[in-house]
Amino acid sequence: MSTPMLQATDVRAGYGAEDILRGIGFELRAGEVLGVVGPNGSGKSTLLRALTGLIPLRAGSVLINGTNLSELGSRQRARLCAVQPQVEAPLFDYTVEEFVLLGRHPHRGPLTPPGTGDISAVKSALEHTDLENLGRRSIRSLSTGEWQRALLARALAQDAPLLLLDEPAAHLDPGHRHATHVLLQQLSRGKNLAVLCISHDLNLAAEFCDRMMILSHGEIRALGTPEDVMTEQLLQDVFRCSSLRLAANPFTGRPGTVFSP
Repeated sequence: MSTPMLQATDVRAGYGAEDILRGIGFELRAGEVLGVVGPNGSGKSTLLRALTGLIPLRAGSVLINGTNLSELGSRQRARLCAVQPQVEAPLFDYTVEEFVLLGRHPHRGPLTPPGTGDISAVKSALEHTDLENLGRRSIRSLSTGEWQRALLARALAQDAPLLLLDEPAAHLDPGHRHATHVLLQQLSRGKNLAVLCISHDLNLAAEFCDRMMILSHGEIRALGTPEDVMTEQLLQDVFRCSSLRLAANPFTGRPGTVFSP
């Protein structure tokens, strides 16, 4: 079996004196989409920061393509792993094209002008995120949803084999929300990418992810296929909502959720 693109073993991390993540362990392989779900405060965004080295591990290890995260330089890390944060404020008045081009920095020298491959990667990323008509716009003029898509486009332009995405469909309208998850599924299959996607939308995660991880209080409560982990009792317990009910998608048969009166 091939080396996992991402492997976390007994990861503990947090802020101040408090551990937010407690013994997290999982593997993510090329060609797979892993959806991470859980209530607010369960540790989803902290997990992303720990996996990318933004906060130090207190215990355990993270391997990217078989190499310990701590042994990778920033440029090596960026070539292997592209990240879309949940929140990022635009610091400079770039055009959308210029902003997405920032994703190509791991592949270029600091003073090297963009080459044919860079321009092609930016064009592809803009098309994938439905931003090709906004390339010359200032990023400060974008709506919240358009800015979210620009963040995803920058990550896609990075052309890394591992994508770590924190709520990539947040603030998007239904059409773009659906299209984003379809795109991630297609990229994982067509380009053999490993994709970890944090989501608050249980139904979209269950529909488009190969496996789901349910986090609660910084621990993995369940990890497996949507059919395995989406049980009514577990979801009601984790999300503290007795009205949450399972209801399969009538078109695909995938598990989903609805609310009872």
